[in-house]
Amino acid sequence: MILSSLILLAMQSGGMETSIAEAAALGEDLNFKGAVQLLKDAGVEKSDDAAAWNAYGNWSSRLTESGIASGQIGGLDAIDAWNDVAWIFESASKLDNAPADVWVNWSESLLNAGDIKNSLRSCDSGLEIHSKSAPLLLQQGRVLMAKARASFEMRDEENGAKNYQFAERAFRKAMEAGPKMAAPCMRLAELQWTLLAEGGDPELKGKAINNWKLAAEREPDGVDGGVITAWLGFESIAVFDILVEKQPENVLHYWYRGSAYYAAGPDYWPNTRDDFQKVLELNPGFTNAYYFMANGAMSRGTQLSGQSDQATAEKAYSAAAKYWALYLKDFGGDYFNTQKAAGVEALDNAATNMNWLAGKVRDPQHMITLLRFATNAKPDYGDAWNNLALVYRDTNQAEPSRAAYEKALELNPTDPQLMNDYAVIYHYYLKTEDDLARELYTKAIARAQEMLDGGKVAEADLERIKTALRDAKNNLKKLDAGNRRNG
Repeated sequence: MILSSLILLAMQSGGMETSIAEAAALGEDLNFKGAVQLLKDAGVEKSDDAAAWNAYGNWSSRLTESGIASGQIGGLDAIDAWNDVAWIFESASKLDNAPADVWVNWSESLLNAGDIKNSLRSCDSGLEIHSKSAPLLLQQGRVLMAKARASFEMRDEENGAKNYQFAERAFRKAMEAGPKMAAPCMRLAELQWTLLAEGGDPELKGKAINNWKLAAEREPDGVDGGVITAWLGFESIAVFDILVEKQPENVLHYWYRGSAYYAAGPDYWPNTRDDFQKVLELNPGFTNAYYFMANGAMSRGTQLSGQSDQATAEKAYSAAAKYWALYLKDFGGDYFNTQKAAGVEALDNAATNMNWLAGKVRDPQHMITLLRFATNAKPDYGDAWNNLALVYRDTNQAEPSRAAYEKALELNPTDPQLMNDYAVIYHYYLKTEDDLARELYTKAIARAQEMLDGGKVAEADLERIKTALRDAKNNLKKLDAGNRRNG
């Protein structure tokens, strides 16, 4: 009889291991409901297998989270759902050889249900068995922090302060119990930073930063760069310096450090540029890095102009133009939509900036990218259409140049220079529509002469109009003589 029971127990254990593995496969495919049902069908609720109960609780937890996130579970139903999950882990805690994470998950489920008191009790219960469990000590600290915040919300500052102290003690014990773990260091740092923000000892700032740095030293993979940046801002750079040293091929470390330098302003432009260049070196697909490089260079140029260092400012503007072109190449549509959503003025300003920057870059393709954005953002922007036509012409793209000149002239039909330049495309490049070219040259001559004779040309435009008159006359003579060589 005893032998038969042992055989039955072994068969049950083996079958449950298979069910746990099959449930894990379903869960990894995000089929949490299927994973939970499979374990139920396997008889998990009648078994004494702590691992099976723990898996049952884990997948039930994921199912609850997804239901809340999708809106299928809400209000009091969400609280009931978390209490149901807590019951599973509580049941697992009563079995032999239950691991410490059963109590961690039990506590977390109760915390999600808003039951701080019993969430803390479950931690205390687990620590009676697993007194050196770093994850369980860490969970205890988290719950104590929640209890402290609740006390402060009730204006019970005395108990709030005590629970913060208890939380700190739990985090320090977790740091001792898990000497290679980052999480306890980070939680203690967050507690210290919170106390600092609430008017605590100014020395807490340095202590918190040191604990974040210790987290990076201990376990680089356990440090979330986004969280560090959100907490520390510019101060996060010291942490990322360690992460970069520990994991020099991790592109996200450079991304977050570069973002921190970018947010710090133009004084840190070289650091911003270097980090985002490293991002692109490690992963050329991260082309949205060009946005930060473009804005950073532009801010630096503006700063240098204000300091009367125009020569260096021009270098920064040239870099900004290049980086904007590279960014717009992949994200022009996104940037357009962002500026459009901000209002007509924002879109106009973006068009003006890109047209101006086009004059700061040498690469013709970069010029075209910037000017195409400008004309798309502001279709009535005659200056940008004219500049775009000129770049197309200089790169022997005759038809796009013709179309751009046509649009520019449509927007400014009395400009003699545009008349001449539009005719030039037909005359020297397309070598078609001679009658139209002749008509345009003739109109350009008449209009320029009229403007000069009238004496109403602004000083800034005087040389341009004189040049248009001279060029139109020369070009008309060459057209009449059948000369198609430009220059």
